[in-house]
Amino acid sequence: MPYLGVAMARMNMRLFRLLVLSLFYLFAMGQLPSQDILALLEFKKGIKHDPSGYVLESWNEESIDFNGCPSSWNGIICTGNNVAGVVLDNLGLSAHVDMSVLANLTKLVKLSMSNNSISGSIPENIGDFKSLEFMDFSNNLFSSSLPTGIGKMGSLRNLSLAGNNFSSSIPDSISGLVSVQFLDFSRNSFSGSLPLSLTRLTKLIYLNLSSNGFTREIPRGFELISDLQLLDLHGNMLEGNLDGEFFLLTNASHIDFSSNKLASSSSQKMLPGISESVKHLNLSHNQLTGSLIGVAELHLFASLEVLDWSYNQLSGELPGFDFAYELQVLRLSNNRFSGFIPNDLLKGDSLLLTELDLSSNNLSGPISMIMSTTLRVLDLSSNRLVGELPLLTGSCAVLDLSNNQFEGNLTKMIKWENIEYLDLSQNRLTGSIPEVTPQFLRLNYLNISHNSLSSLLPRVVMHYPKLRVLDLSSNQFKGPLSADLLTLPTLQELHLENNLLDGAVAFSLPSNSRSNLQVLDLSHNQLIGYFPDQFGSLTALQVLDLARNNFSGSLPTSMADLTSIMSLDLSQNDFTGPLPNNLSATLTSFNVSYNDLSGVVPENLISLPTSSFFPGNGRLSLPGVAAGPSYPAEKSRRKPINTIVEVVVIISCVIAVIILIMLALLIHYVRISRKPPPDDVTNKAIGRHTPVNPSGTGIAGSGAALVVSAEDLVASRKGSSSEIISPDEKMAAVTGFSPSKHSHLSWSPVSGDSFTAETLARLDVRSPDRLAGELHFLDDTMILTPEELSRAPAEVLGRSSHGTSYRATLDNGIFLTVKWLREGVAKQKKEFAKEAKKFANIRHPNVVGLRGYYWGPTQHEKLILSDYISPGSLASFLYDRPGRKGPPLTWAQRLKIAVDIARGLNYLHFDRAIPHGNLKATNVLLDGPDLNARVADYCLHRLMTQAGTIEQILDAGVLGYRAPELAASKKPLPSFKSDVYAFGVLLLELLTGRCAGDVISGEDGGVDLTDWVRLRVAEGHGSDCFDPTLIAESGNPAVEKGMKEVLGIALRCIRSISERPGIKTTYEDLSSI
Repeated sequence: MPYLGVAMARMNMRLFRLLVLSLFYLFAMGQLPSQDILALLEFKKGIKHDPSGYVLESWNEESIDFNGCPSSWNGIICTGNNVAGVVLDNLGLSAHVDMSVLANLTKLVKLSMSNNSISGSIPENIGDFKSLEFMDFSNNLFSSSLPTGIGKMGSLRNLSLAGNNFSSSIPDSISGLVSVQFLDFSRNSFSGSLPLSLTRLTKLIYLNLSSNGFTREIPRGFELISDLQLLDLHGNMLEGNLDGEFFLLTNASHIDFSSNKLASSSSQKMLPGISESVKHLNLSHNQLTGSLIGVAELHLFASLEVLDWSYNQLSGELPGFDFAYELQVLRLSNNRFSGFIPNDLLKGDSLLLTELDLSSNNLSGPISMIMSTTLRVLDLSSNRLVGELPLLTGSCAVLDLSNNQFEGNLTKMIKWENIEYLDLSQNRLTGSIPEVTPQFLRLNYLNISHNSLSSLLPRVVMHYPKLRVLDLSSNQFKGPLSADLLTLPTLQELHLENNLLDGAVAFSLPSNSRSNLQVLDLSHNQLIGYFPDQFGSLTALQVLDLARNNFSGSLPTSMADLTSIMSLDLSQNDFTGPLPNNLSATLTSFNVSYNDLSGVVPENLISLPTSSFFPGNGRLSLPGVAAGPSYPAEKSRRKPINTIVEVVVIISCVIAVIILIMLALLIHYVRISRKPPPDDVTNKAIGRHTPVNPSGTGIAGSGAALVVSAEDLVASRKGSSSEIISPDEKMAAVTGFSPSKHSHLSWSPVSGDSFTAETLARLDVRSPDRLAGELHFLDDTMILTPEELSRAPAEVLGRSSHGTSYRATLDNGIFLTVKWLREGVAKQKKEFAKEAKKFANIRHPNVVGLRGYYWGPTQHEKLILSDYISPGSLASFLYDRPGRKGPPLTWAQRLKIAVDIARGLNYLHFDRAIPHGNLKATNVLLDGPDLNARVADYCLHRLMTQAGTIEQILDAGVLGYRAPELAASKKPLPSFKSDVYAFGVLLLELLTGRCAGDVISGEDGGVDLTDWVRLRVAEGHGSDCFDPTLIAESGNPAVEKGMKEVLGIALRCIRSISERPGIKTTYEDLSSI
């Protein structure tokens, strides 16, 4: 027994030791980080920048809670000992992360990191996130395609990948998301057809696939998803007819199929009907056709609240919509509707309309009254409405009647009490603005420009308490400029150009008030006096234009007080003395040409182009450069000469002039005597002009420009169609034009550099009315005869493979761009005219408007007329070459230009369904001081023969803008995708400051711009491609992020055609930066 007790004691002791060791081991194990913590620390390694320190300063090993879940870490949600949520939204994080490490978070329910700059891809093991219910990666930089494993996330209810760079097609396995209710893949680069498996997601409530590159037809079956409330497919390239069955059976309340290529369900019916559940229906920017009159099924629209069919091809007369009792917003702009506007739409007896947009149609007839009590926004602009202005009652706040044919006076305005925005520009209104008790107590925008209003400037506008923008330009207002108008505390823009204002400008800003005026345009008037010192008190002023007045005297030093000024135009006045040396550094556009300034240009202005100072200002010189013969030097002091010597000099000059005249007559006689016989028509046409004089002899003065009439332009080249055009020929050609401010030409000094005699060519000018062909206009906004075009002086703007562009100045001072098509590139007359008519009504702020065309009696006389845009092309502002206009473009300017171009292309692609076909930096024109970008020379391939189109595409290849698929085709034709490629090249030019056609030397030899950027990005040095002039700005995180995002967009645009996004997606991506 004693031995048994001892044995038992020893055994108990061993068990006790084993228990102690086990407890110690378990305690030690508890001190190690859990699997969840290790996964989060691994994720943290990918974060490169955390501006707030929200993650990097919080997620550290010192703060680990050894219970399995770091509940003290920012953005981490714990459930027991496991991580249940990771929420990192809106932190500005920059990271490249491996999302697969988070698969170790086995209890993760919510994963949200929206609105950052996180890159990476969806991992192949995404299906391991078994418990995940909420996943939001929106507005980041994720890329690649979706893995098929995404269909294994059976618990997922909310999935948002919007605003990233995902591409390729959506896998069919998406049908495995059996619990998903909210699905947002918008604003990516997905392509291919919409998978039918999407229609099997029976629990869907919200589906947004907008702004991608999806193609083909919309699959049937969405109408069977009973809980679906929103279906947004806008901004893709979907095609086919509208599915009438879907619209009849769907339970969705919000449907947006806009900006696609959809057509009406049949030629007779727009739609067979619409479900009563649909409240918001947007089918704008498609290819819908047909009429709304006589469609009985329109009564099924009674439940609609918002109906947008704008930018389609609908025609016929408008119905009264008196059956649409719930309709609040009706947009039918930019269609082909004609006839009168139904009274029911404007009376509002049975309608609840708050917004009505019928702009840019062919509606006609008068409008007697607008009596709707609910209407807040009414846009009837750009139609053919006539008669006097209508009576207006009710509460309309926005009224746009611009670009119609209204006439009569403005007395009806007295009763328009609730207006906040009023545009009556481009009509035929006369008389004056009624001087009555101010009725516009809420008015903040008033535009009555381009009418025939007269009398003194109305004083009543100075009593509108909320007026921000006032545009009375291009009328016949006369008299002095009221001082009170310049000191209105709310006014931000004042446009009074092209009137008859006279007298001096004088005003005084009250000491206790501050001016908010940002834009002041007084150009093209008859104002006199000195430059007002009081302008210095307008500290918010950004644009000041006093050109073409009669101001005089010296420029005061108080101009330095204009600390916000960006654009200043004082050209064509009588200012004298030196330029102030303390002008604001914010100046980007400056013009003092055609004055009588003297001295030396200040150092802070020498970076501006010489056209900012010359012609004119003969006694003004650049630093270190004496006044040359082009700019008359100041009269030097000299001793009086003898009277006899003066007489001898005068007589000698007279004799020399007589000899020159006789010599000119002799040369003229010799030319006439050598003229070929008149029996051969071809020789006669060719012989009408002498050849171009390459030496430039016979030009009066080295500083003068040459002038030719427009009919000489079409006859200047009748030789080989393959003629090579030298760079020296890209110069102005003007006869008898003296560069003074009184010239009838009104040459804009910012449109080009000064020219010397050696680079000018002269054409023989004979009869002023030789344009004997047909002049056709695409709208009725311009009236011009071939004879008037013949007399128009013209200046060469540039040449290309298909012709030459000139700036023509009409008798009324209006500029036009005239493109002469080279012989042999234009189609036959009938086909040419048919295609040209398709360009009618192309009106967009980022597209240069085409005005008309001239068809001459011979093969070489084909002219295209378009709007003239100044100050120049993108190429002239962007490339770091001699003669660049202005300082280097800022990042903000480049991004705005990119968005403008994309917006213009988007209009051409979706609103007009035509590719540009010739996109390059020289065909992007920058308009005005804000450098608004407008695309030009679009759709010329529609007017040219196949040979002309091929030559244009070959030219694009030399310049670096040709898409690879065009190079591989035997009969290439421009396409939407080739436009996107060219736009991607333009984006690279904006980012790098380099020309696409330049060969860039590297270790492996020379490469073009696109290959150079691709190589640098592949090496991880994409930022080295950026323009060195942007280095100072790139220190700003927002700028750096924007530049990288644009680089990503550019690289997507130059992918192969199957992976290349559409312009709609590209435009929206750029707009979101």
